[in-house]
Amino acid sequence: MTRKSIAPEHRGWGTILRHRWPTLVGIAAGTLALVDDGVDGSRVTTQLAVITIIVAVAYLPIGAARRQLGDPRVLVAETAGVLIFGALALGALLAEGRTAQYLLAAAWLGHGAWDVAHHLADRVVPRWYAEICAVLDVLVAVGIILAVVLLGRTKGCKGSTAQTGRRA
Repeated sequence: MTRKSIAPEHRGWGTILRHRWPTLVGIAAGTLALVDDGVDGSRVTTQLAVITIIVAVAYLPIGAARRQLGDPRVLVAETAGVLIFGALALGALLAEGRTAQYLLAAAWLGHGAWDVAHHLADRVVPRWYAEICAVLDVLVAVGIILAVVLLGRTKGCKGSTAQTGRRA
């Protein structure tokens, strides 16, 4: 009688890359999105807000092209997602300081959860797309929050800067 090892078998990098490449792409894209030290700047905050709106809206044509929006409940849910994430991003564009950045982080974090739901349901967008997007979205959201909380960076979309107690 042979006894199986309790430890998981070593899979190697080839297996990891074959099966988790969307996660790796999401990590790379999320890291690149944050490297520019720009999460604190109004220009980059504005860019991230606009990207949020574009990414949210992209699910409708992708879902239509994949013929995933035939069920009225799915179409209503997708439209609601576009409206919710669009409203958060628009709020970030109109707000100032920490409020703008927290709204933007909420949009990215919420969209990350939205992507996880799409990945698990295997509907509307391809699973690999949802996986890349979920990882990217969560990394960007965490980066925005860390920039505000740890670094005291509070420049919002309107370009205002709150007092941080430091000299410029």
